[in-house]
Amino acid sequence: MRSIRLSERLSRLTPSATTALGGKVAALKAQGINVISFGAGEPDFATPDAIKAAGIHAIETNQTKYTPIGGPAELRKAVADHIGADCGVAFTANQVSVTNGAKEALFLAFLALCDAGDEVIIPAPYWVSYVDQAKIAGATPVIVSATAENGFRITAAQLAAAITPKTRVFMLNSPSNPTGAVYSAAELRAIADVIKAHPQIVVMSDEIYDAIVYTPYARWLRVAPDLIDQTLVINGASKAFAMTGWRMGFVVGPQFIIDAIKGIQSHSTSHTSSITQAAALPAYDGSIDMSAEVTKMVQAFRQRRDVIGELLSSIPGITLNVPEGAFYVFPDIRGLLGKKLACGVTCTTDDEFAAAMLEHAHIGIVSGSAFGAPGFVRMSYATSMELIREGMARMSKAIVG
Repeated sequence: MRSIRLSERLSRLTPSATTALGGKVAALKAQGINVISFGAGEPDFATPDAIKAAGIHAIETNQTKYTPIGGPAELRKAVADHIGADCGVAFTANQVSVTNGAKEALFLAFLALCDAGDEVIIPAPYWVSYVDQAKIAGATPVIVSATAENGFRITAAQLAAAITPKTRVFMLNSPSNPTGAVYSAAELRAIADVIKAHPQIVVMSDEIYDAIVYTPYARWLRVAPDLIDQTLVINGASKAFAMTGWRMGFVVGPQFIIDAIKGIQSHSTSHTSSITQAAALPAYDGSIDMSAEVTKMVQAFRQRRDVIGELLSSIPGITLNVPEGAFYVFPDIRGLLGKKLACGVTCTTDDEFAAAMLEHAHIGIVSGSAFGAPGFVRMSYATSMELIREGMARMSKAIVG
């Protein structure tokens, strides 16, 4: 019998549903089955040539050594100026730490802010890792459900009702993964008015999809600059610049929190790749103009959103909120549960529905339960129009014949 034990904290974790789907799709493809995956949370566009060239130059000029913890000063200043211009407030280089993607930025922030017994308010539907990262940090996730009828956005009244003396963090994600919901300026101001009465709460504003928006975008700090001392902005290059595999994220906020985050980094990853940092620098310091690349990508995503939305909405039993940002649709499939589908299966849960679509339609989707929203599924349209049309045809055939 094995005498080595694993840590107790692992018992609190739920495996990532999006990662699990990727494994299932890969296994089916290895068997020669043609699977179309709508699970990927990354742009299908190539990293822009100018960024790749900067990375190649970094290698050729031997920029392959350690950098300072949290990134070199010139990159941190470029990020501070870039985010400051976006948010309408001023940041310094000392208020920035560059991380291995936005996911690590969030993880480090939870570790820096939370102790056992603290509470983290997380609106649902939520990105799968918020809950588990909070748990690893010892905190208790407090889930506040946003309804489809309210556009998957919680209200200020819901937030106020969820706050207790133990609340340490409010998690804000706009545009949202998985729903594509975007909070309006009025909605953010109402939330800010609630937060103002609780100076112990830090707002972690995950803005990783900020470049991929199809509606006027209200940024948290532009709406609530008075809460700059209670805000961490999480962002990165993964989505805006199609740099997912490069692992370029960052966290911006009060220096004493950033210093704490960098302290944890000093005993973990230290910094993201020196090559990645050199490649991203010109995109943030303005020496290369990324606007045309980003605009082209967003226009393509908008066209795909419209097509996948139209095709989904044409399937009886499915309803859809049109996403205002990111590259996901989050259809309501409750009208299909308990009914026999054309493929011969009767599903009672969204998990069963996602499994049926993978088995019978050979399309990969993620159940909404993984995002705190049973009865829904998440589908990424960060794939070609051809695959979107083919995938929706397969889905429709499996459901209605």
